[in-house]
Amino acid sequence: MTTTHDDLPHPVPAFAQLRYKENYFFILLAPESDAFGVIHLNHEPGHNRARYTANFEIAGRSIRYANMTPFPEKYEYERRIGDGSLNLHFAKVHERFELTLKTDEIDLDLALTGRFPTFDYSACRTAGNPAPSFQEIMTLGLNLPYNHQQQPLLADGTVSFPDGKKVTISGSGYRDHSWVMRADAGSLEHDWCGLNFPSRSFGIKTISTAWRPGIVAKEGYVADDEGLRALRYIETTREGKQADGLCETLIHKVEDVFGNKYTIKSDIVGRHAHVPLASEAPTGGAGYNIVENFCPLELVETGEKGVGLVEIGRNSIVGGPYA
Repeated sequence: MTTTHDDLPHPVPAFAQLRYKENYFFILLAPESDAFGVIHLNHEPGHNRARYTANFEIAGRSIRYANMTPFPEKYEYERRIGDGSLNLHFAKVHERFELTLKTDEIDLDLALTGRFPTFDYSACRTAGNPAPSFQEIMTLGLNLPYNHQQQPLLADGTVSFPDGKKVTISGSGYRDHSWVMRADAGSLEHDWCGLNFPSRSFGIKTISTAWRPGIVAKEGYVADDEGLRALRYIETTREGKQADGLCETLIHKVEDVFGNKYTIKSDIVGRHAHVPLASEAPTGGAGYNIVENFCPLELVETGEKGVGLVEIGRNSIVGGPYA
């Protein structure tokens, strides 16, 4: 059956925004050095572009860097990528990564080394997790490419500023590497976390989308001396509300495949620092707002303290931008 409006221009469906991109995302967590940051190298061949960004809070100074270039002519299996100012060297794959950022505002040399092995989130699909996978939700159940890996890291380096101020960095972090079909602008809400404790690390992520509202994908892992394990159950709770719309506390209750249970409290209101993130070039009428929160953590079962990156995102159609 045809209708009057069927003959007119149609709304663009959310899945039309799906696109392939490969991301490298590095997180710096060094509270004792008063140094926090996110570095994002984002490659979108279908749009012939690469975007390089870095957002830091170091010694009370805010550093923001962003640049967009055409997609690199030499890309496949290159050991060095970047735009000349922000550069990544795969010094030893899965073991050592060297990042530099050299601009008029900052001279950064950062080495990140593997604390635990790299976790491949594909392991979550056979872990008995009752929640749908990110691949199912983000690619509309079409089995399109959705590959994502994460690794807890140690971080060491130096930063120099034009006024002569120098900072020695010693801390932790983690990295994300994804090569996927996805469109962040179609997301409604998400949290994406790397949570480091002296004895172990967690990676936990949840997301809901405009094309599957009410359904939340959940995936995660724990890494410790016993190795890498997928999480079978993940429950997230947001407590309190700040003036900028963020929660005061994010609580994860998780269980690994062997039945070990963990409760993690992330102190959002007491965060050490926070920076914005633009995960992709904005398109359409709905903006997606992401805040990277560098937070104190508590592992409730043991009382262990830690530090983590709690990334929280919200589509403007859900509740407007974060302040």
